[in-house]
Amino acid sequence: MEVNPTIPILTPTPRIGPRLFPAFSLVRPTFSAAESWYDSLQGSARMRPWRGLNVLASYTLGHAVDDVSGLNIGGESRPMLPVTIGDEASIDAALARERGDALFDVRHRFVLSFGYVLPVLSDRGAAMRLALGGWQMNGIIQGQTGFPLTVVEPNNVSLTSLTNRPNMTCDPNAGGARTTAQWFNTTCFQRLTVAANAGQHGDEPRNAVRGPGFSRTDVSLFKNFAVTRSQQVQLRLEAFNVFNQERFGQPGATAGSPTFGVITSADEGRIVQIGVKYTF
Repeated sequence: MEVNPTIPILTPTPRIGPRLFPAFSLVRPTFSAAESWYDSLQGSARMRPWRGLNVLASYTLGHAVDDVSGLNIGGESRPMLPVTIGDEASIDAALARERGDALFDVRHRFVLSFGYVLPVLSDRGAAMRLALGGWQMNGIIQGQTGFPLTVVEPNNVSLTSLTNRPNMTCDPNAGGARTTAQWFNTTCFQRLTVAANAGQHGDEPRNAVRGPGFSRTDVSLFKNFAVTRSQQVQLRLEAFNVFNQERFGQPGATAGSPTFGVITSADEGRIVQIGVKYTF
């Protein structure tokens, strides 16, 4: 957290003043003061192996809350309020202003995995064993809701040279178009200006916006050939994201920018690969 902010000068004209310790620039010590909380309901159902088939389904309803999710990760902006070393009240106030959903908070997540091994047909003829025996199929189906993000006000309205946020006038997730051109409702954020809001901090909570979730299916098909009793060759056909489902990146979170609320990135699409595995 910042202990050397610039000092706001509000009269006669709002402007940035000198730093609290003018001989230094940014002074950001690390405090062992942040906390985190995680609550979840987790359930799973497993089908015991039956004739070569096994299935596992898992669901998690979770909620992760913290004061900060990590140092310099995931684009997480630093706290809005400066602190004074030795003043616990200022540290508590800065942490309380940051408390919100964690960067990695996922409210719903479902995963279904399965595997199916066909009989090796060891009691059948060589041609049938070669064509129909030794096949194995595996798959993972997963889906989850999106991660949160915080909208940032780029204007240095607080005049402290720290992070700021706009005012939030409505729920940006409720009226969002949910398209790549506008994922959330950008009209829910009121910009701040030095002329009208000098020295103020926006009231938007941390991580108030939800980004896009995703669904994905990975499958693989194996064919096993026994060379000897202790040696085996396996042909592998693997398809990742087999249905080519999109997984978008987070929308732009800088108020007033051309990409505000716009999704400009996505993970790669379907990948298919073929391999050979020899075990001995």
